[in-house]
Amino acid sequence: MNEAYYEVESRLERNPPRSEAKQRSYKWVGKAGIVLLWASLAAGAFALAHYYVGGVRAELERIQSANQQHTAELNRKLSELQQSLQSNMDAASSLQQQFAAVEGELNAVKEQMSLAGDSLSSTAESKKALNDRITDLSKELEGLRGAIKKLEEAARVY
Repeated sequence: MNEAYYEVESRLERNPPRSEAKQRSYKWVGKAGIVLLWASLAAGAFALAHYYVGGVRAELERIQSANQQHTAELNRKLSELQQSLQSNMDAASSLQQQFAAVEGELNAVKEQMSLAGDSLSSTAESKKALNDRITDLSKELEGLRGAIKKLEEAARVY
């Protein structure tokens, strides 16, 4: 009767006992799966970072190229501006010389008029000719003054 009791008792056990080798293999598979999962996450993160850095690098190169083009354009405009300013300065000095010459002629005519005095008053034609010459020189002088002012303003703008 003892035998039957043991038999019944062994049938009551739900799970048969596992061998140690099977338990070790399941633990190894679980650990390997976790390691593989982390390795794939790390590789994916690295690939994503590499792709992102490549995009940033391309954008920086594009910006650098545009910057170089803008710098070259600014340098070209600056040299053109300097040449224009130099030509305006040359024109202004030329006009100042002409202004000085016209002013000298005007002074000479005024001096001749003062020296001639009464003799000019008797000759109406001579007086009219001198007055016309004075008027012409005054107009030319005013025109030169206006041109000098415009050139000086243009030089200040640059």
